[in-house]
Amino acid sequence: MRIDAHVHYSTEEGYVDRLVEEERRLGFDRVCLNGAVWSEHRDANDEVARARERYPDVIVGFGYFPLGEWGVETVRELREQGFQGLKFIRPPARYDDKVFYPVYEAAEELGMVCLFHLGIVARTPQDREHDVNNERHRPIYLDTIARSFPSLKIVGAHLGNPWYDEAGMACRWNPNLYFDLSGSSLKKRPPEFFKLILWWTETGQYRDPEGRHAWEKIVFGSDVGIEQIEDVMNDYQRTMEAIGLRQELQQAVLGNTMAKLLGLAG
Repeated sequence: MRIDAHVHYSTEEGYVDRLVEEERRLGFDRVCLNGAVWSEHRDANDEVARARERYPDVIVGFGYFPLGEWGVETVRELREQGFQGLKFIRPPARYDDKVFYPVYEAAEELGMVCLFHLGIVARTPQDREHDVNNERHRPIYLDTIARSFPSLKIVGAHLGNPWYDEAGMACRWNPNLYFDLSGSSLKKRPPEFFKLILWWTETGQYRDPEGRHAWEKIVFGSDVGIEQIEDVMNDYQRTMEAIGLRQELQQAVLGNTMAKLLGLAG
């Protein structure tokens, strides 16, 4: 199974139909569509819900959840509406601030996958109004969350760009923490860089607590417009081929790992 784990809803006319058509053309079975309209600092969760109703076998709904604004009851409402994940971005405090813990606890209880934006976020004219602070997006905060909620399924976006070392080490130590490689990283960094960051294997003294290969903790996410999805897919495949990643692990990255997180694996 192939899954695109990181796609933002767009208000472009006909967007969902064109997205599904393109993802199918590229061989993807599922698309995790989240309701974060990042350029407008608003949610499109209702639109995502309608997209899921239209394409129930393709669209997996991730509800945009503005930390600090909504509470636990909204987590439960989103799950009841069929959302299988939550998307977090631009928090008003560090991700590991304990004021957010009830939200994570509810998501853990309900088996929802939590996708966190990490690293530098795109700039918008509303950044001052919304007090955007990129230091709050550091991957080390996911390490704290993963230890506090060991059953919470966590995906960190962009491998923490530019805090790659933090992301890599947090990934190795926490069985419930995963990352995608979306964003500019695959363009600006050579394949050997990712081999250095994601270096551990199934054997040896320094390994994942569950004995998994580093690349079993990486999922495919495009996080681009429809026209660029194929380019991102090619970047993933080029990188994996260049470092000699075996086919089994490549398939894990392109969808099998995310399928397990979503409960779609047989």
